[in-house]
Formats: sequence, C-alpha cells, structure tokens
Amino acid sequence: MASYHNLKIFKYEHPTSDIEIEYLNRLNSPTSIVTNLKINPMNKGIKQSSVYPLFMLPIQEILRLQDQIQQNSTEITRLMNNLPGIASQQMFINTLSNEIRSTNEIEGVKTTNKEVSQAIVAAQSKTEEKSRLKSFAKMYLKIDKRENLQIHTLNDIRKVYDYLLEGEIAPDKMPDGKLFRNQFVRIGNEMNTVHLPKEHEADFTADLLDWISFINDDTVPFLIKAFIAHYYLEYIHPFNDGNGRVGRYIACVYIGYKLDPMTAITFSSEINRNRSKYYTAFQDVGDEKNMGEVTFFVLEMMKLLAEGQANLIQKFRENSRQLNAIEVKINEFSKDPKVQELISIYAQAYLFNDVSEGLEDRELKSAAKNIPNTQIRDIIDSLTNTNVLALTKHSPLTRKLTQDFIKQMDLD
Repeated sequence: MASYHNLKIFKYEHPTSDIEIEYLNRLNSPTSIVTNLKINPMNKGIKQSSVYPLFMLPIQEILRLQDQIQQNSTEITRLMNNLPGIASQQMFINTLSNEIRSTNEIEGVKTTNKEVSQAIVAAQSKTEEKSRLKSFAKMYLKIDKRENLQIHTLNDIRKVYDYLLEGEIAPDKMPDGKLFRNQFVRIGNEMNTVHLPKEHEADFTADLLDWISFINDDTVPFLIKAFIAHYYLEYIHPFNDGNGRVGRYIACVYIGYKLDPMTAITFSSEINRNRSKYYTAFQDVGDEKNMGEVTFFVLEMMKLLAEGQANLIQKFRENSRQLNAIEVKINEFSKDPKVQELISIYAQAYLFNDVSEGLEDRELKSAAKNIPNTQIRDIIDSLTNTNVLALTKHSPLTRKLTQDFIKQMDLD
C-alpha cells in the first residue's frame, strides 16, 4: 500500500494500463467505502457532464492515522484534566480564539485578538450585550459541552448558518433562494477555477438531502465520514458567502463530540496554516482523472488533524513545565500562602492564554474559593499598587500580570 496513488498519478505511472479497469477494481474492492454522494468532475476549469460517486479505500496510512488520532485525543484529555482549573479554562479559550480567528482568516475576514476575546466573554455572559462575533463564539462554545448537531432537514442546515453567522454576512450576500443561494458562484478565481457548483437552489437540493442522509449513516467510520461530509458540503457550496465557516464548524462539532473539544478546535487553525495542501487535496477530488476518489482528501485531513493534536500536546507539556518552574519562583517571591495562590492563578492565565486581557476579579474569587473575598480584594489591590498586577479593565474589574513581573519571573 506504500505505493498507492490517486488515479491521475496511476495513469501517468502506468500509461499502457486500462484506467477504467483500475477504477472499477478500486470502486468494487471489498474494503471500498462507496457513498451516495455524487459529483460532476472538472477538467481544465470546465465542469463535466459525467457523474461519479465519491468513494475511498481505507489504506494503511489512514488506518494508522485513525489510531494515532484516537491515542492523541486520549492524551489531550488526560493533560487537560491534570491542569489546574484556571489553566484548563484559559487553554480552551486561547485555542478557541485561534480557531475563530483562523476560520475567518481562511475566508478573508479579518478579526483581531481583542474582538475575538470580547466575543467569547460576551458569549459566556448572560447579558444581552451586543458584540461582533458573539453568536459565532456562542456556537463554538457548545463544542466544549460535547453537544452534537442534529441535522435531519434542509431547514436544520439553514439554522446553523443563521445562528453561526449572525451579523457577519453582507446583505447582498445573504441567501437569495428559499433557504440557500440561487445564483452562480465559483470556487477559485477567473484565472484558476477549482470548482463550479451547481447554479440554482433547485439543482443542488437533492445533493444536500443526500449529504444529510450520509452524515446520519452510522455504518461509515466517524472520522472518514466527517471529512467526506466536509468535502461534499464545500462541493455543493449552498450559500453565497460563509460556506467554509459553516462547513468547518459542522466538522468541528462532530469531531468534538466523537473525540474531544480541544482536538476539534484546532481544525481550522491547521487548515489555515496549510491552505495550499487543503486546496490541492480539494481540487484533486474533483479532477476528472481521479473519478470521484476521495481517499487522499481524507488522508490529508487526518494528517492535518493529527498535526494539530501534536502541536497541542507539545504546548500542554511546555506550559505545564513552565508552570511548575514558576511555582518555585512565586514561593520565593512571597512566603504568604494566600499571595502565592493568587499570583499562581494569574500565572496560569498568562501561560495558557497570553493574548487575553487577564482575569476578572470575580473569576479570581471563584478560583480561589478558600480565601475570603475581602482578603482577596486587599491582596490584589496591594499587588496592583506594587506593579505585580496591572488593571486592564474597570468594568468589570480585570487584571493581569505586568510585563515587569513577567520578566522578573522569566515567563516571557
């Protein structure tokens, strides 16, 4: 299996072979996963009238990656559970911030760290405060609760779109059909057309119904299903704008439900770092010479997911080592156990989420349950006056370690 290539490369390597026979051998293999999802392939930027079902073969590398991803997920869950409360919470928020920023960057939508942080804070609060990306952040926070999406109708797809992208789509880019777009769209540009989706809502409604049937089919291994489904929703491209964000969100929710939330919210970050690989893998599936084989798209997505997990595990371990080292320095800085505990909590927030505005005073009080609130207030006021803490917001009161103290503790 080490030499298994897509059909386009196979034809190049075996110019005298009958490619149709090789295609049928793959399609009809006892191990082949043949889906109900059909595509019209592309040839030199032109959509073809031929129709192929998406299919894949669970080659050895895919099986190895499935196993590795499962093991990584178990390790990530263990590392997350071993972190102190604030560190765990801040690690999730930091990873989520990167995910939200990345999924928008892929679409060319610019968001700042501050905007994303404010959106997450607003989404976590019970107030009606308006904030850009608040609905977006609220939808992503559901991943931490291991909530799975229930998509059984076309309306369910539209609901995900409406909730996720509330306030993010320009009026002239909103769906102009009954539920979805009803006009021409192109994936790529005028110089390089990657894919031409079906133009009218009535033309691709049946494809969406097939997609719904596929995602609810429990006979397909879940990671393979997640990535094939991700490809096909992008292939259909049911909206004028926001397709990528919706598709990546649905994939994230499903991965988070089946594996763990932290693995799920690295997905867009890895795609953003590897856009060329992602788009090449996407384009190869639609190449007429590959006849609907989606094996290598699934393989590439698994590689990206496993790479994201490996980066996450490395970050966990590095930050945990730093936290252990900083505890020693904090204990040297102050002999008061209460001061030590409070500075340690701020150090956790910094190490595991260095782009945040810090901790709200009420978050600190919740984390330091064994210290009376009056003593907490006196200690953090004193630490603020002595340049250990900096006040970053007045409403609600929010503080973080100063840069001077961070340098003193060798945290930077």
